[in-house]
Amino acid sequence: MTTFLIILVAIICLVALIVTLSLTKTEDSNYSSNRSMNNQLIMYLALIPMIAVILVLSWVLFA
Repeated sequence: MTTFLIILVAIICLVALIVTLSLTKTEDSNYSSNRSMNNQLIMYLALIPMIAVILVLSWVLFA
């Protein structure tokens, strides 16, 4: 069980690294700090419920 969780975390970290590197590869000529903050806010508002659901599901399924 522990091995499965370690492999799952490693896969998630690898995917996050690949996505991060692909997004930061190109230079944004229209950079705006206001737009950047809005994008970050939207990202966090979308990710927090998803993370909460994943945590609850993993708690129910694996505990």
